[in-house]
Amino acid sequence: MRNILKRRILFAILMASMLLGVAFSTAFRQPTNARGCWWRTTTYYSNATYSTVIGQYIIPCEGPTQIWGTTAAYVQKDTGECGC
Repeated sequence: MRNILKRRILFAILMASMLLGVAFSTAFRQPTNARGCWWRTTTYYSNATYSTVIGQYIIPCEGPTQIWGTTAAYVQKDTGECGC
């Protein structure tokens, strides 16, 4: 009788662990298009003439975010739809 009870307890623990594993793996996974259906480019300029680019922050529809250069007070932001 004790072996059956131990087996049931171990089976219940195993099932609960599997259920928690599935719950955590789906809860923290980002959907295919986690950014929504928009791309964004933020361009930083050296002064108010907006003629010299000193940095950018680019969030494309697909692929990794790209960051280069430095930030400044002179900013231009562009967004567009990805076609999702």
